[in-house]
Amino acid sequence: MADVNEIITEPVGEIGYIDNSNFQLFRSFLLPEVIAAFENDEPVAALGWVVSDVAAGAIAGYAQGDTFIISSFYVAPAYRKRGGGGQLFDALSDIVFGEISQLRIGFSVLLPEHEELERFLKERGFTDLTDDENSMFRTSLSAMLGNTMLKSVPESPKVISLSEADDYLLRKEQKRAMVDCDPIPLGGFSASSVRKDLSAVYIEKNEVTGYVIVEDSDNGTLSVSSALNRGSMKSFPLMLKKVLENLKANCSEDTILTIPVISSVSAGIVRKLDPNAKQVYRLMEKIL
Repeated sequence: MADVNEIITEPVGEIGYIDNSNFQLFRSFLLPEVIAAFENDEPVAALGWVVSDVAAGAIAGYAQGDTFIISSFYVAPAYRKRGGGGQLFDALSDIVFGEISQLRIGFSVLLPEHEELERFLKERGFTDLTDDENSMFRTSLSAMLGNTMLKSVPESPKVISLSEADDYLLRKEQKRAMVDCDPIPLGGFSASSVRKDLSAVYIEKNEVTGYVIVEDSDNGTLSVSSALNRGSMKSFPLMLKKVLENLKANCSEDTILTIPVISSVSAGIVRKLDPNAKQVYRLMEKIL
């Protein structure tokens, strides 16, 4: 890769590599997965924007084959509309040019600033690749409760709230999920963001064979962040019904929910639960 100092001449502020010597200066601008990569000495490339000795923005990610995955991008509100975001993207493009064929970034569109990012990326030549294979929907508890799809699903003693599950069984399932790369919350089932009172697990033959995990999100919504079913097909509707019952008992009906999906099947389930659910995830790519 090229030397960043040789290829960047910016009119406002300075852009350079983020490494262990200046990582703390930009820490608050980086997402948890990037912070973890730095702390664990995992491969990550990051650039920072500094204006008058003040950290103003950062971009970070990693190479995956001939694609560079942008996993974190942020410009401080006070420094937006001053060209720093464009400089960060231009610098990144120049550095990886010749070794990387495309840049790719995925993000949720839940706040006005996320909509600004979407417009910003389109202006810089990114195209939208979003489909149902990896997406996210936004709905409300009232919309979900108004649907009759789960009303005929019977209750089962095998489905309980996460808060009621045995700690040993949860640790065992968490270890298995990590080995098999199955979806689990960042920090595991005991993470502070996990709502154990709202989440549900399916236990069969003294083993956790499925779960639907609800977490608090940074944007003030609740997120169905992880879901897995290793049992029969009937297990998943049972867990969904338990989660809705927990939500109804503990949350107001205007509670907003975000639900990630990983296939057209799971996207279809969300659309059946709420035909008006809004797709709020974007996967965007730029060919270099």
